[in-house]
Amino acid sequence: MIKKPIDRKLTVFDGWALGAGVMIGATIFVASGYMSGIAGPAAALSFVLAAFVTMIIAVCYCELSSAFPRSGGAYIYPKETIKGRPGIIISFVTGWAFYGGQGLGSAVVALTCAFYINWTLELVGVINPIPDNIFAMLIIVFFAISNIIDSKFGRLIQSVSTFIVVGALTLFIVLGGVNVDPVLLTPFAPYGFSAVVAAGAIGWAAFGGWSAIPNMSSEFRDPARDVPRSMLLSVAFCSVLFAVVVVVMNGLMPYTQLAVENAPLAAAAATFTRYGAIIIAFGGIFASATTLNGLMMAGSHMLASMGREGSLPHILSKKNERNGTPRIALFTTSIGMLLLASTGLALIILQMVAFVTAFSWIVACLCVYALRINRKDVTSLYRTPLYPVTPIVAVLLALIMMSRMSPIAIMVGCIWIAVGFVLFVLFAHTPLKNLCHNDQQQ
Repeated sequence: MIKKPIDRKLTVFDGWALGAGVMIGATIFVASGYMSGIAGPAAALSFVLAAFVTMIIAVCYCELSSAFPRSGGAYIYPKETIKGRPGIIISFVTGWAFYGGQGLGSAVVALTCAFYINWTLELVGVINPIPDNIFAMLIIVFFAISNIIDSKFGRLIQSVSTFIVVGALTLFIVLGGVNVDPVLLTPFAPYGFSAVVAAGAIGWAAFGGWSAIPNMSSEFRDPARDVPRSMLLSVAFCSVLFAVVVVVMNGLMPYTQLAVENAPLAAAAATFTRYGAIIIAFGGIFASATTLNGLMMAGSHMLASMGREGSLPHILSKKNERNGTPRIALFTTSIGMLLLASTGLALIILQMVAFVTAFSWIVACLCVYALRINRKDVTSLYRTPLYPVTPIVAVLLALIMMSRMSPIAIMVGCIWIAVGFVLFVLFAHTPLKNLCHNDQQQ
């Protein structure tokens, strides 16, 4: 029986919705207040700095994603550009790091979503008897089932939710901007530039969503062209949006007070309208939903790629013949997320996400050199500007941002990477020569 080819349907708009939806998550709705406590109103510049570093890394990704326009992202780049066993090992470790950060790590977003829902219910006088961690698990199950049944529903959720979140933030900017008190914005940087950098390292976690787009490459109509455009568009859009939101927020409430608020945007909105808290709370709910859905889809495709190419059990690559959804990988990812969400250890999970994601970015940037040197047979629609300086600048900036992370983040991230190496030894049962042969055929 001849299988019907899977219809690629994702466009640049869908890619933007995926990247922006993932990025507009817990950081802007929760951590922006903590960042304001560190840097004052200049936390807006912290987001700009984080976006600048991210954009340089994304530019390097553009050349790689256009050269290898298939799902897998950071996982497939080392294998395609570095010859022999080193490339295979680095490829797996990078993919495993990214999967931990952008796949399983999205369990913390489910906890955030549950918190916002319960917070909103309490605001209108309704008490939800279900604990946050159990509620988060139910949310994970809902999104897992919706994507396993039909990925089109998942894409619909992503697009609609992204527009709702952007709409809520735009309303906050417009209505809040009219009520901004300029006095609250002075001094703009009370703790100096070093504080701006420190807050930027926290805000940098908000920009991880764009790198989930290459993991969905096989579902784009024209991945070599549309994936790079989607990445750059989503980063540029969110950098402007985040900066403006933080300026308005600090103009509505003193940064010292924002630092201690669990829902700083909602608290700031409540200063000019009694409905403001509800509006922003709903924005937080949909922001968490889009982040969770986007990372669940992208993480599952990463795991499926690792199964398809022999690094993990091949069954993980099995897809739904009707719509191409990697259902086994999606099911496995959901189980892992449920286990993490059940612990309620949101802080530790979030710290690991930032570190391991940055690790995968650094490896990908270095792969640009390997691409130019080892794969002269491959052409890319995009070329990294100012090569060979840009990739090394991206790596150095990423290392500076990582150095601002807590020791716990680094320790937990290293443990996760070590676990991945052990799994590679246990499950990479395919002979090296056969694995390399399969890569060349692809």
